[in-house]
Amino acid sequence: MKKIPIPEGTQTRFFYMGENILGEVHACLAEAFPGKTPWIVADENTWKAAGEETARQLQIAGVSCHKPFIFPGHPIMHASEALARQVADAMPEGCVPLAIGSGTINDLVKRASGLKNVPYCCLGTACSVDGYTSSGAALLVDGLKKTMPCPPPYAVIADTAVLSAAPKPMFAGGYADLLAKIYGGADWIIADETGIEAIDKAVWSLTQDHLREWLSDSSNFFNIFQGLCCTGYGMQLYHESRPASGAEHLFSHIWEMEKLRFNGESVSHGFQVGIGMLLSAQLMEFIVDHTREQAEKLAQPFATRAERREEIGRLLVRGCYGNAAETAEEKFLEGEAAVARRKLIFDHWETLRERVRRQFMTADELRSILRKSGCPACHREIGLSDEQFLHAVPAAQLIRKRYTCLDLLYEAGLLSAAVDRIAASL
Repeated sequence: MKKIPIPEGTQTRFFYMGENILGEVHACLAEAFPGKTPWIVADENTWKAAGEETARQLQIAGVSCHKPFIFPGHPIMHASEALARQVADAMPEGCVPLAIGSGTINDLVKRASGLKNVPYCCLGTACSVDGYTSSGAALLVDGLKKTMPCPPPYAVIADTAVLSAAPKPMFAGGYADLLAKIYGGADWIIADETGIEAIDKAVWSLTQDHLREWLSDSSNFFNIFQGLCCTGYGMQLYHESRPASGAEHLFSHIWEMEKLRFNGESVSHGFQVGIGMLLSAQLMEFIVDHTREQAEKLAQPFATRAERREEIGRLLVRGCYGNAAETAEEKFLEGEAAVARRKLIFDHWETLRERVRRQFMTADELRSILRKSGCPACHREIGLSDEQFLHAVPAAQLIRKRYTCLDLLYEAGLLSAAVDRIAASL
C-alpha cells in the first residue's frame, strides 16, 4: 500500500492506494481517525464489490464496527438531498462514516457528513468520477441537479484490484471525465486570454501537468484514479469546479435536465461528458480554423435585448432548465459593452487560436480515443437526435456564468456559424 502525497492546503489529508489492500483498511482508519468506530455506508452492489470484504477484514483485525447502512442495488439510485439527509439521520454518534462506492454513495455520505460536521473516509470502488475528492456533493434537489455545500473526504482509500473489477462502462465514464480536463483547460485558456478569469498557475499545474500521462494508458487504474483525485484537489483549492470542467460539462447539464435516456436507462454523466467533448472539439476547431479576418467577415450583427429574449424563450421552451433564463439575461452584453467585448475578442483572436491549438485535440482524434476506452463516440449512441445534439450548443451558453468557448463565439457573433458547420458534418 502506498500513501500518496496530497497538495498543501486541501481538506483531504490522507490518500492510500495499492492492490489488494482491504486487509489494511483498519490501519488507514486508525491513522486518520484514531479512536473512531467505522460505519460502512454502501449499496448492495458496492457491498458485494468491497464492503463485505472490508467489514470481514475489520472484524479479523479486531475492529468493532457499527451496523452497516446498505441501500438497495436496484433500481439504480440517484443521489438526492433527501437520501443524504436520511444517511445523516441514521449516522451513529462518534463514528467515522466509511463510504464504500463511487459517485452516488460518496456524494450521499459527503453531504450527510457535512450536515453532521463529521469527517469521513471514502473507499472508492470504480474509476468513474472526478468528484471523489471535490468539495460539495452533486445532488438532486426538487428535481434539479445542484452542488450542495460540504467538505471533501478527510481520507481516501483505493484498492486497484477493486477498481479493475468494476463494470467497464463505469471506468469508461470516469476516463471520459478525466479526458474532459483537456477541453476544460482550453476553455480556461479562453477566459484567461480575454481577461475574464485568470489561470491559477498552481491549480493549473496540479490538474494539467500530468494529465496526458494519466490518460496515456487506459488500463492503468492507479494513474487514472490518481488523476481523478488530483482534479478534485484542484477544485478544493480553487473553491469551484473551473479546473475540472468547461463547455463539455454544460452540454451534459443540458441533457441531464432534459432527462436524456437511452434504451430506457439514464445516460451516465461520463458518457454525456464524452459526447459533450465532441461538441467542444468542433467548436474549438472552428476557432482554430479561422483567421481573424475570416472570423470578422462571418460575425453576425449584435442582437438587441428584445431579440435576445425572444431567442432565449425559443431555446428554453421545454421549461426544464432551472433559472437559465435569468442567468442568460444577466450575462447578455449590449451597446458599448458588447462592442468592446467583441473588439477585445478579435484583438486577441490570433493568440487565442494558437493557445487553444496547443491545448485541445481534434474531434477525429477524440473519437478514436473514446472508442478505444469503451466510450460512445457518436451522439446517437447515447440516444441523442441530431436536433437535440445541436440544440445543446446555444442552450448550454445560457445556463452558467462560467466563460467558455460558447460565450466567446456568441459574443463574437460566430456561434450560429459554428453550429451550422457542425450540422453540415452530421
